[in-house]
Amino acid sequence: NGYVPDGNDPDLELKVRKLMWYARQDKTLEYVAFEHPGIQRVLESLLGAGPIMFQDMALVKPPFIGSEKPWHQDNAYFSVTPLDAIVGVWIALDEATPENGCMHVQPGGHRRGALQHHHDRDCEIVPGRLENIEAVPVPLQPGGAMFFYGMLPHQTPPNNSPERRRALQFHYRSQNSQIVSKEEYDAIYNDNGVPASCAAN
Repeated sequence: NGYVPDGNDPDLELKVRKLMWYARQDKTLEYVAFEHPGIQRVLESLLGAGPIMFQDMALVKPPFIGSEKPWHQDNAYFSVTPLDAIVGVWIALDEATPENGCMHVQPGGHRRGALQHHHDRDCEIVPGRLENIEAVPVPLQPGGAMFFYGMLPHQTPPNNSPERRRALQFHYRSQNSQIVSKEEYDAIYNDNGVPASCAAN
């Protein structure tokens, strides 16, 4: 909304919710995103050799005002095939707790297939598609990491605590994956025949 970040602004963290495309700007972040042996080892066990990092985000939830990220599947934001070719890595920079907005997931939800998304507060799963689900919090200590497939329904609640919650998130795809057209993706990522992605709805 026209805000230009100023590193000397003491309230900078209260004005930025998300920052993207930063990994190549700092040697430490570049190492974490592209070279860290522990991260690469897990990614290769899930995606095969040479995973491709294609999106980086820093996610900020300031005390008391950090907003909810509604339920969604990350694959709804992309057009990558096959659907099991994306893994997200979510790294806590602060202690992430249920009170300050840690990740919540639906265990096994990645097996349900694509769930229709629409634009309300955000691009999110349409009401009624996740009724009576088991929402499991995933608290993490600083430096802790969570790895999850792009089909896993997940969300983060608002930060209702006095503690900030910052995280890094990277998305990787397998070497044999492809980015396809919207029309091709609509035919693959659909909910009972209805195109289900953010771009489709």
